[in-house]
Amino acid sequence: MGSPKAIVVPGVYTHSQTKKEFPKYLVGYKRHRIYAFDKIKSNIGAVYNSKKGKTTISVYLYPAGEGSEDRLRNEYLSAFREVVLVSLKGITTNHVPTFYAKDGYKVNGIRTHIAGLEDRSRSYLSVFECGKWFFKLRITSALLDTTEIINLEREILNEFAPTDFVKQSPLIPEATIYLAPAARADSLIAVASMGSAFKKIQWANENVDSLERAAGFPSLYLELHVASLTEFVRQEQVKQEIRQKWTMKPETAEYLSELNRIIASGYLREFIMDQYDRIMIVPENVTLDFKSYRQWTLAQPVRISLDERFYVISYAEE
Repeated sequence: MGSPKAIVVPGVYTHSQTKKEFPKYLVGYKRHRIYAFDKIKSNIGAVYNSKKGKTTISVYLYPAGEGSEDRLRNEYLSAFREVVLVSLKGITTNHVPTFYAKDGYKVNGIRTHIAGLEDRSRSYLSVFECGKWFFKLRITSALLDTTEIINLEREILNEFAPTDFVKQSPLIPEATIYLAPAARADSLIAVASMGSAFKKIQWANENVDSLERAAGFPSLYLELHVASLTEFVRQEQVKQEIRQKWTMKPETAEYLSELNRIIASGYLREFIMDQYDRIMIVPENVTLDFKSYRQWTLAQPVRISLDERFYVISYAEE
């Protein structure tokens, strides 16, 4: 974010692009300050304090940019790092997916409870992907317990209703695929990348409601990645079956061999979870065994990384 500039307003402040109101009092907490991070005041933050100053609520509404996959996770991790940097002590935390739903719409988010802050306060951070907008909320308190903070968070979310941002500015869930230079290394990796990308899009269309997809590409779903990586390696088998003379460099063969090894081990889901900081929506009927997976990787280290992107999928703005 840019440098904040204070906005002087005695009462309700209305965000010009979304018409969302930042009231002087939010669920009983008085607004201490409100500021803009850009000249056109699309990027807004407001801070509310309790009377004794032992609880602080910070809310932010700002543009989310292009609707590319993983933008929610990236934005959340960026916000989390900002919080961590202000603490000189070791902290503990747990990143978990969350959501807010209303009127058929659903926005996905990621939240965490950060413990170990220097003032021994509790801090809760959550970021929601809302179509063209991000909504970020942080509650820090030296007074409230966990249950009270969670209830307070629910009240604030109901006040702002993040689904309203999607209603006003939904993304068009018609995906565009952007191939990375690495996907053009040879014909097999290009075909495998396209097959994997199309499988992601197909899975999203078949398993995620369109009103949820209007908020962003649903890349938090674990099974979406399982389907796409399984399809990625399947393209090599297709090549062999039809005897197609596709080119394949040694590094492509090594990547496919490693991915096939992970799939054959039965730890594909654990591998994906580890690669994405374990921030994923896991089906209730799926059991993960990270202890066994860790033992397996000690004996057979994993050499590939999903940080090496062969493509990016994006939804367009209206």
